[in-house]
Amino acid sequence: MQVVNDSTRHLDGLRIVAAGAVVILHYSDYFKELPVGRFMVAHTWHFNLFVDLFFVVSGFVIARQYCGRVDDAASIGRFLWRRLARIYPLHLATLAFYVALAGALHFGAARSDNPARYPLSDLPAQLLLLHAFIGERLTFNFPSWSLSAEMLCYLLFPGLALIAQRRKELIVAVVVLTALANSLWAAARGTTPWADWINQGGAFRALPAFSLGMACYLFRDPIARWPEIPGALAAVLAAFIALGWWLPTMTALLAVYAIALLAIQADCAGRGTIFSKLGFDRWSPLTYSCYMLHIPVATVIITLGSRLVPLSPDQRLMLAPLAIVVLAFASIVSLHAFETPLRRYLTEAYDRRAARRGPAAAISREGT
Repeated sequence: MQVVNDSTRHLDGLRIVAAGAVVILHYSDYFKELPVGRFMVAHTWHFNLFVDLFFVVSGFVIARQYCGRVDDAASIGRFLWRRLARIYPLHLATLAFYVALAGALHFGAARSDNPARYPLSDLPAQLLLLHAFIGERLTFNFPSWSLSAEMLCYLLFPGLALIAQRRKELIVAVVVLTALANSLWAAARGTTPWADWINQGGAFRALPAFSLGMACYLFRDPIARWPEIPGALAAVLAAFIALGWWLPTMTALLAVYAIALLAIQADCAGRGTIFSKLGFDRWSPLTYSCYMLHIPVATVIITLGSRLVPLSPDQRLMLAPLAIVVLAFASIVSLHAFETPLRRYLTEAYDRRAARRGPAAAISREGT
């Protein structure tokens, strides 16, 4: 008997909380010359692992929407186009913003303390969404490395979905094997823990989390029957936010996975929790906009703003709440006036073209 619920309100709420945490982490870095900034940087480094929560949520939601629906070339093409239509326009827009800024730096119309952040040699990787494989460093709108990682997961998804159709237990093996492969590579090459991989290797960091999300969807019925631990999600999330900086990196990653599993369990069981009563899920549509725009907003409000208006270091701190307000407004405008209309246009254009090609392809096959 199926007991699974169709709601994802806990996962949706976690998405916007995770985006907010990433904003706090990155904005703290702009004030690290101040004691409060140094404190925040030291005690929020673990917020970068909320990106791995995005990967788990993505795996679950993509599996929920597309498992069993990407079984031929046409459906795979449609799936990949729709994913591109979702992530690429805002990526391209923010990239264009920083390319324009790089041009201003080149011609002396602006100045930067970090001109190495805008290397034109990194543009091909950025445009092709390869910068989580071969990015020179964190460049341009650097949080976009996770889009490159997501794109690898999207490309692999049809194959993973096919494996799941034949034997869903194999997806659990994919989770284990990708995590093991990452660990062995990190040990053999002496790299940082793979949970820290970003511009070089970040795509492979995403695979265990994305596969875990898929596995949770495939086993959603037994997960829904797990015993309830009242308040567990809110307690673990709050503990991680407050104390996660104290954990070793890989242990902190496991804590993020545990938070995702608790949210998935609550969603699958259709239960309300302390966390869901907070209503964060109502803001979840702004997650992607907030994530992609927070660095461009910081560039304008915090970096350029502090140069245009002479401020003491303590006064400069006031730019942080201003940047957050501007980010909220920019995210709403971007979602409703740019991302949604353009995504709709691109998907409808693709569907119209596919509809025109469909009859022609059928006629062609009949004539052979």
